[in-house]
Amino acid sequence: MYAVAIQGGAMRSIYALGAVRALVDLGLHDQVDSIHSSSAGCVAGSVLAGQARAEHPPAISDLVATFLDSLSGRNFIDGHRLTKMVDVDLLVSVIREQTGISAGGLKERSLRFEVAVTNAATACAEYFELGQCPSDAQLFEVLRATMAIPVLYHRKVRLGASAYVDGGISDPLPLLRGLAANPRAVIAISTVGAGSLGRSLSGKEARIVRVVPGISPPVRGLMLAQNPLARWAEDVMMRGSFGGVPIHRVTPSDPDVLTSRVETDRRLLLRAEELGYSDGLQALSAIAAGEVPAGGVAGAKPAPGEVAADDVAAGDVGAPQ
Repeated sequence: MYAVAIQGGAMRSIYALGAVRALVDLGLHDQVDSIHSSSAGCVAGSVLAGQARAEHPPAISDLVATFLDSLSGRNFIDGHRLTKMVDVDLLVSVIREQTGISAGGLKERSLRFEVAVTNAATACAEYFELGQCPSDAQLFEVLRATMAIPVLYHRKVRLGASAYVDGGISDPLPLLRGLAANPRAVIAISTVGAGSLGRSLSGKEARIVRVVPGISPPVRGLMLAQNPLARWAEDVMMRGSFGGVPIHRVTPSDPDVLTSRVETDRRLLLRAEELGYSDGLQALSAIAAGEVPAGGVAGAKPAPGEVAADDVAAGDVGAPQ
């Protein structure tokens, strides 16, 4: 079975939605055992979770069209809303209404859907498995938390005793979590070009983050630095495998098509989604046809110079403590 790791990137995550559409059209969705998403990657993750092993899932093309309609224009992003430029609450509502995702449904299908969030005080990555949420209300709060990007969304999200912000700050692409699930192979969907994962903020974005109030020093520092987990994930994806587990990467063949993280033009968003679909077909068609090995041996010993995924999960390699 496959683990699928999905990056966010605000509106660039539309690319991931296209890649998931390709995955579904190729029939690979019923072979997915676990999903690991961060930030707005949870949109594509939720769509995939609604499709995987479901008896009567909604048509994937109709879902994509609905999300594009809901998120384009000023529906989702509006620069005139100074304290809520990105309407995360709207996006959570669309996910709830369109995908049919629920804690009970995930449990029933034995589908693991894990979401990364960032502790607002410590900047450490934490992970919530949605099928283990005690209620659907908490499930959707976790989705809200993973997309609660500082500056653009007006509040932190409290889950239990702690407050959380955007999961992409601490773990942009939860590849490590997918590997730790002991899959036959990992499908990693990245919304940036190869070599660009986890780059630090620069220019206007960096200047804003340096001065805006309400961000803890650890979170601010991590936003302004190259993310260590992302740096590790980029290196592993370049190698193509880890601990005997193949990694099949879907990454933009033309990163310029993805434009801005706050893009609102539906035509440009559609181009990004179509690029994700095309790249997904190219990266995954051979797997679906059985022309390349479907995966390695679970629990295989690392090759020389590698470190076991469980060791990295414990914090021994690159993970922020």
